[in-house]
Amino acid sequence: MNITHDNLGIFTGSHVEISISDQLTNQVDFFDPSFSSIENIATFPTLTESTEIETLEEYDQDATGKLAGYRRLEPTTLTLNRVLDDEHQAMLMKAVEDKTPLRFRMFYVVNSGYSAANTGYFCIFDAYVTSHKTRGSDNKAVTLEFKLEPDGGILDRGIATEGRLLRRGDYGVGAGVHPFTGGIDDTALAGNRFVTYKGTASGNPFSSDTSLLHLQPNEEGGWQLTCNASGDPRLRVRTVQKGGQSRWVKIFSEYEKPTPSEIGAVAKTDRVDFGEY
Repeated sequence: MNITHDNLGIFTGSHVEISISDQLTNQVDFFDPSFSSIENIATFPTLTESTEIETLEEYDQDATGKLAGYRRLEPTTLTLNRVLDDEHQAMLMKAVEDKTPLRFRMFYVVNSGYSAANTGYFCIFDAYVTSHKTRGSDNKAVTLEFKLEPDGGILDRGIATEGRLLRRGDYGVGAGVHPFTGGIDDTALAGNRFVTYKGTASGNPFSSDTSLLHLQPNEEGGWQLTCNASGDPRLRVRTVQKGGQSRWVKIFSEYEKPTPSEIGAVAKTDRVDFGEY
């Protein structure tokens, strides 16, 4: 079942992920690649969102009115089990020293089974890390408490799926062996992938079964790299566009050197007649 705002029901907080980023100029997005997940969480922050209420009084009225103001997040605490070489703990402590804010992403997983396709509720906010305190005793783990002072309110919230299940054969993963052949269309602009390149394919420069790597930066075109599957390696590269593809071009190596005719040179074994002097 796909989880949406309409069918989101009661769920536990047993699986919560917290990620941070120091790239606050990036567009606010759940899939911002600058986010990295914090580990060794002892207690995750409690987010309290409040609305400022202003009391309105008029000199000729006995009753007072109320006016709702801005919504904001209250200060909170993030507690981590102390690990000396933890990069995120170092990042949080540096934020205290530098007095710079960080971006936080809270992700409450609703359906998981702890799979690769977790779906849940998320919220993103910026906050200053104002202090850190180390706690511990002889029978308790040493922890670090970080005080978070949110800078404004929640920047984005909603429901997201953390990833999708990647099955063998998708995008050519595990391709080339029975029964998962992977993609076989070598000219389609269908995204980055591994392709099973049959020897019977009309454009195959080796006329034997092999594979190729297809990479494209956009929907307009890309490039491909292939190599023979037996004997000394021979590499070929070409570009692919919506209107077709270029010819395969040799990548010279110690096993496949250019011939004199390919580079417009004279072979040292050729007989050259310089005429009479």
